[in-house]
This record gives sequence, structure tokens and C-alpha cells, in this order.
Amino acid sequence: MTKKTLKRACQVCKNRKKKCSGGLPCEYCLKICKPHECVYRSRVPRKTVSITENYLQSLKAKIRELENQLGNSSPTPTEFLQDANPLVSNKDEDGVIDGGPYIDESKLSNHTFHYLGDSACRKYLSKIKQSLIKSSKLTDNPHNSDFRTISLDIAPNISLVRSLSADVCPPISEAKKCIATVYKIIGADYLFIEPGYEVDILENLIYCDTVDSTNFMRYSTEMVRFLTYLSLGCLFENSNSDQPRSKFPGLSYFECALKLQGELLKVYDCIANTSLVQSFLYVAYYALSLDKPAFAFIQVGNAIRMMYALGHHKRTTNPDQNRVFWLCFVYDRIVAIRFGYPLTINESDVDIPLFPVPPPERNSPPGSISMSLEKYHFISQVQLARITTDIVRKIYTRNTASFIANCHLVLTQLKNWLDNLPKYLDLNLSNLKMAQSRSTINLHINYNYSIMITTRPVLFYVFNKVLTSGKGLSSLFSVKSHNTIQTLLKASVEAANLQSVILTTLYFEGVMANASFLDCHYIFSATIILIFAAFCQSLPNYTMTFGCDISTLFDRVQTNLDILQRLSQYNIPASNFNRQLTEFIDLISSKGVQTTFQGYFQSDLPERYEDSKPQLDSQAIKNIDLTRVLDDMSNTNFSNDAVFFDNEDFLRYSNSF
Repeated sequence: MTKKTLKRACQVCKNRKKKCSGGLPCEYCLKICKPHECVYRSRVPRKTVSITENYLQSLKAKIRELENQLGNSSPTPTEFLQDANPLVSNKDEDGVIDGGPYIDESKLSNHTFHYLGDSACRKYLSKIKQSLIKSSKLTDNPHNSDFRTISLDIAPNISLVRSLSADVCPPISEAKKCIATVYKIIGADYLFIEPGYEVDILENLIYCDTVDSTNFMRYSTEMVRFLTYLSLGCLFENSNSDQPRSKFPGLSYFECALKLQGELLKVYDCIANTSLVQSFLYVAYYALSLDKPAFAFIQVGNAIRMMYALGHHKRTTNPDQNRVFWLCFVYDRIVAIRFGYPLTINESDVDIPLFPVPPPERNSPPGSISMSLEKYHFISQVQLARITTDIVRKIYTRNTASFIANCHLVLTQLKNWLDNLPKYLDLNLSNLKMAQSRSTINLHINYNYSIMITTRPVLFYVFNKVLTSGKGLSSLFSVKSHNTIQTLLKASVEAANLQSVILTTLYFEGVMANASFLDCHYIFSATIILIFAAFCQSLPNYTMTFGCDISTLFDRVQTNLDILQRLSQYNIPASNFNRQLTEFIDLISSKGVQTTFQGYFQSDLPERYEDSKPQLDSQAIKNIDLTRVLDDMSNTNFSNDAVFFDNEDFLRYSNSF
């Protein structure tokens, strides 16, 4: 077989003006002993085909016709919810109302695309051996494998761990108070402290004088978790106390926890447990308060991979392991949806249900199970995190379904979540009292946030359509499309308005987590929508209303900016959010932008006295009526040609927002 040669010369021969043999490598490159530099380059011809506008419109018409046919033959929007993952409990059937939050494992079915990990050669061999043992009716494996490895001389420095602990550990009474503070704020949502922690861990391990080599590893991992509890407890301390407040509360505990994690890094594979996993999560939470999202994402990834290594996504031996895994799931969704990171946990890889039926507790009647408000809170947060999965994959990821159908699906899930919420977790918005559990308020804030990020792409889409066409909305969309779009726009702005009211009340009642990231980010996300809506409403061609006048939007924006400004003195994210929003207002109110858009948006928002509390109309505050929103969307039947506004334009203009 003859050696294939190329008709063009390699780069070396071209540069040196030599005749190239066309081989790979060529004869000259072999001669000068540089075969690795023998590279051939060729131009890729650009093929551009011109098509007419009529041809393009005819293709779009055919696509709409096919969508209409598919819409007529596909299930109704309410049936879209049947696509839930059967390996984990159904979002609408978690049993929070009927029979408690326990999953009937008999309802779990096999998933077509479920990955069992059988690609591992060791597991493949183990299956063969088990099959042989079973076929031969042997009672046990006659040859148990003893895996060998190298013992690394990199054990953690015991004296270093002890010295760090001795330097930073506060008195036990102060430590208990600090832990109680963080538990009160996020104990049912983003934290887990098992029953008996104070006695079993604090008193008998952390503050025990007899720590030897036998329990040193457990002591080290529990010490790391303990330090993260202290750092978050300082973060949530009441800023109105008489004690002077550190500019970065809990920073010394946070830094010490990182040092211990670095020391234990040498033996992660030997000491991996749920306490170390939790320390990664709580370090991530604190890192967000320092406005370090990339660091937080890495820490959450460490926690998830350690749980995978422990196999706790497949099987857990006690409720504590189950709770920690789903806590990782919640954190994964928090960082993914807020910073645009990819989802790390794929629900199809999860075998464990949410809160399996635990064994009877001590001193409990036979056949009884425990239930607490904390479990209701956590289950509801996990359900919202599952909906977040669909928000990421259906709203912010390109897919074949139309945005309207995807939006209807997600909003239906959110409506079902609220309808199935236990009465203990209801939030009376007409009589908003901050004496209610902070975890309950956290749930409803997260719910409003989910509505906002589901519907807000429409606002950006419509803005760009008006911007590029120079036409009014009435001439851009048909009547049915116009009504559907207006419904979604109002839902987005109403959710942002309601979010602002709840967070404002939290702040002026003195119960906001002033140094925390999440509350500030909720204010930030709501204010973006309110500012953008106020700007759009000031444009001459933007004739769509949002259910409130522009002065109301300005008032809400000013109040939110005031709160962020006040928090900026001891909250890094608040300072950064406030600066970004101020720059946004300066941009859209600049002379160049206002002249271009012929608007009347002004940056001079009405001033508010520093100690003044905004007057809130409690009668006008109510939850977003998703029933009305879904009814308005369903009236279009998802098959009318007008509903499928140009999805190509929609993806182009809204995907990056």
C-alpha cells in the first residue's frame, strides 16, 4: 500500500522555501529531525447561500404549522407534570399533607436512563462472582479480596489541630448561644444539627480534655463542622446588641475552618463523613457572604463528590445521612440558579427518597414516626429545589418546546407547591408579622424568587422587540399573544414588588440577616426587575402595564436601594449589589440612552430620611395568583398560531438575561 501524500507543502518547507514531499511527516522534516513540526494548513472555504425573505417566512410558517399539529396531539399542560423523575418522590405527592413527608417506596419505578455505575470494572467482576456464587449455592465468597494501597506518611498534624482549636474555641456557653442563633435563622433550610449534638459532640468531644489518637480523626472532622457553625452564628448575630460588631463577623472561625480542611485534605479518602460534608456546605454559605461565588461553588462540589464517594446517593443507613444528601441537593441548586453554574446532581442518579421511614425512636410508641415543623420546612425547600431543576433546564436551556409551554409547566409546579403547602407554613401577607418562623418566611421568599426568574425573560424579550422594530406592542403581537405576554409581565413585576415588601418588612422589623448573602441577593434580583420595568414603562412605544404605576415602582426601588446602602457597611455583597444597581440607573437615565429611546426616566429618585420606615399598604399585599396566570395562558390552548411568538427571536434576545 503506497503512502498517502498531500498536494500542498507543510509550513516548515514553505518558510524555508524547500520542495515538500507531501508526506506526514515529509522527507525534509525527517531530514532535519523535526517531524513534530511538520504541519499542513489549508483554508476552509466559506460557503454562503443567499435566501429570500419570503423563503424564510415560508419555513417559519411550516414550523408553526407543525407546532400546531403537535400541540393538538400532545397532552394538556397539566399533564406535563407526569414527567417527574420516578426514582425520587413526585413533587406533588411527597405526602406533606397526607400521611406526613414519607415516601412509599413501592411507588418508585425503574427509570429508563438510570445509571447504575456498572461501567466500573471492579463492580462488573463483583457481579460475575456473585452470579457464580448464587448459581453454585455457595454460602459466601471463598476468596474475599483484600485491596492493597500505600500508606502515605502525611497524617494530619495533631499538635497543629489542637493548637488551632485551643486558640479559637470560645467558652462552651458562648458556643451554644452562637449555634442557637444560626439554627434559628437557617436551621430548617440550609443547616442541619442532629438531636443530641450539644451533649454527644460539644460536651463529650469538642470540649473534652481527653482527645487521643483513637478518636482524633472524628474529633478533627467535628471540629471543622463546629467552627463553621460558629462562623455562621457570628454572621447572624443581632447587629443591635451593645457589643461592638466586627466588620466581618465570624471571619476568624471561617479562616480556621479552612486551615483545618486543608490539613485534613491529606486523608480525605479515609475520614470522609457527613460532618466533613456539612463543613464544605457551611463554608460555601459563608463564602457567599464574602461575595466569593466561585469559591462557594467549588466547596459545594467537594461536598457532593464526597457524598457520591460515600455512596449516599444510592443508599443511606440513617436519617442523618439522608438529610445531609438532600442538603447538598439544595445547595447545588442555590449556586447553580443564582450564578449560572451547571447543575452537579442529576436527579436520575439518586436512589434515596426524601425522608425514608425511620426506625422507631427511643421512648416512642410502637409503629409511630416523628414529625416536626423543621422537617416540613426542609421538605418544602427540597421541593422548590426540584422545581429549580426545571427552571434551569426548561427556561434557561435551549430545548425543543416553546417558552410558553415551558413557562406554563414551571408555573403549574409552583402553584401546586403552594397549594400543597401545610397550613403550618402559610404566610399571612395581609398581616405580615415577623414573629413567625424565619424559615417560613424563607420559603415564601424563595417561592417568589422562583416566579420572578421563570417569567422575567419575557420582559427582556419584549424590550428587545420594541427596540429593534421601533413599533408599539399592539402592532408587534396579536391579541392573544399580547394578553399572554402581559400576563407573564405582570406576574414577574408583581412577584418582584411582593418580594420587596416582605424583605423591607424584614429589615425594618430588625430580623433580616444583615450580613448574609441570600437576603441581599433577593433584594438585588427584585430591584433589577423593578428598575427595568420602570424604564420600559417610561418608553413611548411600551404601552403594556404591570399592574402598578411608575411612581410605585420608583418607591420600591428607592426603598430597596436604601436598605442595600445601609447594609453595605458590614455586607460585601450588599455593597456590590448597590453599586451595580446604581450604575444601572445611571446608564438608563443618561442623556444618550434617554435621547435614543425618547423616554422620561430620571435617576433622581425621591429621597427618604435615614430612619424613616416606608408605609406599606397591607391590604394590597397578597400572593401572586398563579391560578389566574395559568388560566390566562391556558385560554390560548397552546395550539393557536398567535401564541407561538417568534421563538427564534425569543431565544436570541432573552437567553442571556
